[in-house]
Amino acid sequence: MSALVALLLVAAQIAAPAGAAPPFGLAILSPAGASDAPRGRPGSENAQARFLDLLRTYPERPPAETFALVTRLIEQSTPDGFPERDRAEYWIGSARLAAGDRAGAREWFNRLARDSPASVWTQRSWLGLGDASAQEGHYAAALNEYARAQTATDPSVRELGRISASQATLLRTRQRWAWGCFAFAGAVAGWLLLGARRGAVFPLPTELRIVWPVLAVLALLSSRVDAAPRATILTLCAAGAALTGLSGLRQRAVQPRGPGRVLHLALTVSALGAVAYAAIYRGDLVGMVLETFRAGPG
Repeated sequence: MSALVALLLVAAQIAAPAGAAPPFGLAILSPAGASDAPRGRPGSENAQARFLDLLRTYPERPPAETFALVTRLIEQSTPDGFPERDRAEYWIGSARLAAGDRAGAREWFNRLARDSPASVWTQRSWLGLGDASAQEGHYAAALNEYARAQTATDPSVRELGRISASQATLLRTRQRWAWGCFAFAGAVAGWLLLGARRGAVFPLPTELRIVWPVLAVLALLSSRVDAAPRATILTLCAAGAALTGLSGLRQRAVQPRGPGRVLHLALTVSALGAVAYAAIYRGDLVGMVLETFRAGPG
């Protein structure tokens, strides 16, 4: 999220020609008064120029090679000899996070916090740590980091922390709903199984002989779609087959009447809906489904 935006803006800043106007959003990247010009002792120009050159030529080599070169530059320099060492450590952490290496990103963000605890780049790393936790589904940890970011001295970091916290809260709510739906569907399946044990399995109820072939066809057709929707469809078909099977067997064994029959049907349909939501969440398709309903037909 915010760490990837920061990484792209850094690259845009470095690649801009001398004297060019900074790109939109550059204030998010650069602390007040910060500059790409080397600062500190006269000997700092070499390390600083080398760092900027590595960023400028980043697309020309494998990411791992650039990481190794920047790491060597950091380890062979001193804070006096490389005043923007904190920025370089932040860059490696952000780049690793953008590449999906969350463990490596955490390692560099934590190193940055040890080496430069008062740096504005350390404050920016709190956003990266929050993003790493959010990508893993650990939203409580992510919210802790975003709350820390909202105490930063840089206004842009505070704003990004607020936005990211809002997104993480929404994602945590969806996650909890998915857990609740899974638990509810499991409880209903157990209730249906308890009643179905009283009767025989064969011959199969009429409902199953109708529903199961339809679900089998849907499962076969799912081979034509992408992996995430296919996994969701297969999960729905499998869960639907299990729930309708247990429902038909219990209905034949118990033969509920009146309110009992209504309760039986209501719980079965609700469990199917709960499984549908849990499967859609597991396939990371909640946003797409909501947007489809919001846009409507056409």
